[in-house]
Amino acid sequence: MRCTALIVVILIGAASSPATAQIKLDMNKVTCGDWLGYSPADRDFVRYFMSGYYNAAAKNNVLDYNRLEKNSAKVMAYCKKRKNDTLPTAIQKSVS
Repeated sequence: MRCTALIVVILIGAASSPATAQIKLDMNKVTCGDWLGYSPADRDFVRYFMSGYYNAAAKNNVLDYNRLEKNSAKVMAYCKKRKNDTLPTAIQKSVS
């Protein structure tokens, strides 16, 4: 009986806790200027996300960290010169 009551209390507590906010971000609309203005941690998040996206599209399931760093430097250099271009455009033009 005590165990059942404890489980009920835990479930009620979990159900009443506030939900975390979800953020939707259209990566095709992120500009180089936007990306450069992000904090270093947020820029890294976007780098890894975009790397995963393009690797998945190429059916590549291996993260080559050295390649990621090299390509990121190319994208960074491109974006510093063309802040109004979208990030996907910068990736396609600087890495290909």
